[in-house]
Amino acid sequence: MKSRRSFVPALAGALAVFVLMADPAAAQLTGHIKSVDATANRLVLTQTGTGTELTVAVPTQTMVVTKAGNALTLKDLRRGDSLAITLVGGIVSRIVAEQGRIVGTVKSSDPDAKRLVIREFVPKGEERTNKDDILTIDDKTTITTTDGKPIKFGELKEGDGVSIAHAGDLAEKIEVNVKPDELTGFVKSVGADLKTFVVTQTGTTKDFTVAITPETVIETTEGKPIKVKELKEGDGVGVAHASGTAQKIVVAVKPLR
Repeated sequence: MKSRRSFVPALAGALAVFVLMADPAAAQLTGHIKSVDATANRLVLTQTGTGTELTVAVPTQTMVVTKAGNALTLKDLRRGDSLAITLVGGIVSRIVAEQGRIVGTVKSSDPDAKRLVIREFVPKGEERTNKDDILTIDDKTTITTTDGKPIKFGELKEGDGVSIAHAGDLAEKIEVNVKPDELTGFVKSVGADLKTFVVTQTGTTKDFTVAITPETVIETTEGKPIKVKELKEGDGVGVAHASGTAQKIVVAVKPLR
């Protein structure tokens, strides 16, 4: 019984390949990748228009390229990539891939090796099926913030959100949602104009002046919104900020005596 159960899915996969290859009229096949097995030289494609899942055998000599003509290998293809597959005599001869963006957070970056490791975002309800993505950059790679401001590769840090257009393992364009810097300490004073306040950093005697804008979110540790003018000396604060401008302030209100 055990050998029969293992034989059934194998047979189903073989039939899917057979049906695909036995149809010489199917000159082109389009769809999105569901999975890739580079070791076995095959992939599972969800066909455009029908939703049918097909197991496609890819000969080792098959040309795989991006829409721009850049060479790829089967192992460069990923789940979700859009493919246009050309068949000659029922055999896959060429694959043109439109690769989806890699969306996730920076796990590490190495400016000297020009290498970036990304922890890819996995939609809720889906299991993580791949390891961390390791990408390289070159002189043509563009890196900008979400508002279009250029930044250097060396400025990327762990936790920054990224959306990356790539060709295989080469990052072509990186859009960065910069993770705010964090500051914890105690309120020392609040500016008379209510546009700044001074924080004494926890564990040090350093004071930092933090700017406050109308967009700054201020709330207690219980999630209750409070106003700038309610901040008082001695309140504990956790501040998420970008270049000294607070984006969010969480306040542990000092009890009144």
